[in-house]
Parts: sequence; structure tokens; C-alpha cells
Amino acid sequence: MAKVDVRKIKDQATRALKKGQFDKALERFEELSKYQPKDLRLKMKVADILVKMHRNEDAFKVYEEVAEAYAADGFLIQAISVYKIVSQIDPKRPGVTEKLDALNQARGIPAIAPKPAAAPPDADPGLAEEKSLAEEIEEVKQRKEEQEKSRSKEWRFPETPLFGQLGEEEFTQVVSKFQVGTIPRRTPVIKEGTKGDSFFIVSQGDVRVFRTHPKSGKKITLAHLKDGAFFGEMAIFLDSIRTASCETAEETTLLRINRKDLDELMEKYPNIREVMHDFFKKRALDQLFKTMNLFSSLDEAEREVLADKMEMIETEPGATLIREGEAGEYLYVIYSGEVEVTTTHEEKGTVKLATISPGDYVGEIALVQGKLNTADVVTSSKCVIFRLNKATFKELLAIHSPMLDELTSTIEARLKDTVTTLLKA
Repeated sequence: MAKVDVRKIKDQATRALKKGQFDKALERFEELSKYQPKDLRLKMKVADILVKMHRNEDAFKVYEEVAEAYAADGFLIQAISVYKIVSQIDPKRPGVTEKLDALNQARGIPAIAPKPAAAPPDADPGLAEEKSLAEEIEEVKQRKEEQEKSRSKEWRFPETPLFGQLGEEEFTQVVSKFQVGTIPRRTPVIKEGTKGDSFFIVSQGDVRVFRTHPKSGKKITLAHLKDGAFFGEMAIFLDSIRTASCETAEETTLLRINRKDLDELMEKYPNIREVMHDFFKKRALDQLFKTMNLFSSLDEAEREVLADKMEMIETEPGATLIREGEAGEYLYVIYSGEVEVTTTHEEKGTVKLATISPGDYVGEIALVQGKLNTADVVTSSKCVIFRLNKATFKELLAIHSPMLDELTSTIEARLKDTVTTLLKA
């Protein structure tokens, strides 16, 4: 039997589709689907072409077959996007809502688990012994090992950064607000410098993230986002402009939710606001952990425990974080915005020492050296900042010496810069 030239058939199918020869394109994509039955994207193409040919009933059967296949393999986002396509084509299509409800229940999260109740004011503090940081990290490592072992024993949808913590009702409402669309290759989705009003999930495909060099105009690729990836949410949460551009690197199916719908959901369902806040915090800390030298030596379990210990604060311009001469209480890590570091000199008055930008930190000198704060630190813009209290910070350094080495190097450099600045002032 002669070997089938799959690439040739695919080229023929693509050319026919571009020319609007739907009968020929359908024939070729159906042929490809027989040769590659596990490639669900080919079946999606078949369904898309059937819609163009106004054969909606035939298309729905294929879409639903694809959605069920995704669901069976545990691909929640992909299954949702297919059912959303069906509901957009025919909002009255029977069974779609029930299928989405079934996906919801299959997540195994019927309701949001209540948070542990706070101890009563008169409770004996000696009854609940606080775990050490090292013990918490060890517990996380053991839990991850147990989860890895149990994955093959008990099936459930893998949790996603957004959907995994929503109860059934919240999940239903969030999914109802998502729009879905299939975007051609090399189509702009987000433009650097514009105001963010939506965020997206890649159902299937490839989205290229890039920045444009201000002088050369060259596009510098930062990342490629594949199936299941989220993007665009940071500009919404920070109410800021986009810091990078995104375009499709291939034909891509995206789920999209806009700021207005998200705000309405968070107003109606306070739990969604909490979930979105936690989602943003996790994404922001993940970015900092991956890009800052200070955290580069931490393993996955250490980062998870540390993320729970770090408090996220949002400040307006002019907020004082650190006062010179007072005891140091926190390490501050800047995620967005800038802070000014100043000191008061007996003869020269207030002297600006530095501007601290995103991805850097302040407050380390007093905490490491055990001295009073050596400068004032005040926000010069709206900021999102993570802070770690002194007790946890000291405990972390005691069990993780590479962080102390990094901090010591930074402190030496900053003290030298301070001396130089004061001499020049």
C-alpha cells in the first residue's frame, strides 16, 4: 500500500478553504481526520466548514463529539470552548447547558470550602502549636508526592489557575460570560501601550508575546502561550496599559472575558473577587519568583509556602513604607510602580538615594543587619507590593543560605552607592 502524503492532503485542504471551495476542503479534512483520528483540531475544522456550508446540524454532531473527547481526556478549557462555539451558533441548542453542567460537576468542586474559623479571643494560644517554616515546606513536599501517586488512581479534571477554586454556581456564571472565537494566524490580540479591558485563555493554538524595540522597531519575542495559558489579566487587575503585545502564531481558539462582565460577576459573587485576587497574587508572585535573583534558588515547595506568607498590598502615591530610624518590620518586593528611597542628612537635608522599580526589593538592610531603618521609602506612584514579615524572613534565611548570600551582595552594593550619593550631594 502506498504511503499517504498527509502534508500534501493538508495543503490541498487549506488552499481549497482559502478559495471558498468548501466541498473540496471538507472532503480533504475528513480524509485527514481518518488518517489522524486523535487530532481533534482536524475534526474542529470539519465542523467549522460544515457551518460555512449551512449544515449546522451535521456540524453540531462533530462539535459535540470533539467536546466529549476533550472532556474524556480531562481537557476542561477545550471542552468548554467547543460547547461555547455551539451555543454562539445556536443559543437555543438543546443539551449544551446540561453538558456544561456535567463538566462543572466533574471538576469535583461542588462548593467553596469554608475558611477555618478564627480562634476566639479568649482561646489559649498554647493549644495550637504553630508550625515552623521548615515543617510547612516538608508538608508541602509530602503532599505533592502523595498527589503524584494518586493521580493514576482517581481521575478528575486537572485544576486550572482560574476555574480550579470556583464553586459550581460561580463556575457556571463565569463560563456564561466568556466569549469564544477562532482567530487566524498572525492576528493581533493585544497591543503594547493600550488600555487593558479583557483577558484571555488559549483553548487551543499558539499566541506569541512580544515587545517592540523603541528605536529599531524590531519585535522581541518574550514567550509563546499554548493550550490552557492565561494572558492579559494583569492590565485589568492593575488598571494599567499593556506592557507587551500578543498575536496568534497559528490559528488559535481563544476564550475572552471583558472587564465590565468580570466586575459585575465580582459584585454579585464576592467569592469570585476573592478567587480572582488570589489568582492575580499567584501569577504575580510566580513571575517575581522566576525573574528575581533573590528567589532563584528556592524549589517549588519553598516557593509555594513563601507565597502563602507574602501579603499583597496596593498603595497610592505618597504612601510611606519605611521610616528612617524605626525598626525594620518587613521586606518589600515591588511588583508594579516605583518607590523613592531618601535619607535626611544633617547638613544637606533630604537626599534622594535611589528609585526602586518592579522586580526589586527594599527593607533588607535593617532586617539582615539587625539595625534601625537607614532611609525613608515612599511610593512615587500607584504600586502593587508584596511584603514578608520579619519573623518569617529571618526563619527563611536560617534554612536557606543562598538567599542570604544574594542579600549580602545587594546590601554591600547599596551601602557603597549611598556613600557615593551623599558625597556628591
